[in-house]
Amino acid sequence: MLPYTAEVLFASFERYNQGLWPGQLAALAFALVAILLTLRPVRHGDRAILVLLAAAWLWVGIGYHGRHFATLNFAAPAYAGLFVIQGLLFVWEAVRGRPRFRFRWGVAGWAGLAIALAGLFAWPHADALGHGWQSVRLVGLAPATTAVFTLGLLLLIDGRTPVRLVLIPLLWTLVAAATGWVLEIPQDLALPVMGLAAVGLILWKNRRQRAVAGQGGAA
Repeated sequence: MLPYTAEVLFASFERYNQGLWPGQLAALAFALVAILLTLRPVRHGDRAILVLLAAAWLWVGIGYHGRHFATLNFAAPAYAGLFVIQGLLFVWEAVRGRPRFRFRWGVAGWAGLAIALAGLFAWPHADALGHGWQSVRLVGLAPATTAVFTLGLLLLIDGRTPVRLVLIPLLWTLVAAATGWVLEIPQDLALPVMGLAAVGLILWKNRRQRAVAGQGGAA
C-alpha cells in the first residue's frame, strides 16, 4: 500500500503547480519548441533539444522528487537519482553533439510525434477532467508526462536511437503505471502501453538501420 491516496497526490500537484506559476507556460513553450525543432531543423537545434530534455529530467529529479514528492513517499530520493542520471545522460549527448532529431515520414516518425503530443496534451487533459486544471501533470515538471514525451522524441532520432537513453523512461512508465493501478488513476494504466510501444518501435528502427548499414558495407 502507498502512504497516500489519489486525492492526496493530486492535491500535492495542485500545491506544486501553484508554487511554480507561471513556470507551466515556459515548460509548455519549451516542449513545443523541442517538437518544432524535429519538424524544422536548425543549426544547433539537436543540442537545444537535448539541453531541454536534460533540464526537464534534472528539474523533475531535483525539484519534484527531491524536494516536493519526498514529503509523500520515502522512495522519492531513489526516484530523484534515476531522473538525475537520465538528465546527465542527455547532458553528455549534448556535449558530444549527437544524436540528431528529425521527423521522418513513416511509422516511427508518426508514432514518435503522437506519443510526444500525448504526453504534452492527453495526460494533462485527463488530469483536468478528473481533478481540475490546477492539478495537471505537465511535461518538464512532472515525471510521468516527461517520460512519455521523452520516449516520443527518442523515436524521432535520425538513425539509431541509443538504447541507454530509453531504459529509465521505460522503467518510469512501468513504475507510474503500478502506482496508477493502486491509486485507481485510469489514464496512468496507458503508460506502459505507450512505453512498450515506443521502445518496441525504437528497437525495430535500430534493427532496420543496422540492416541498411550492413547492406551498404557489403556493397
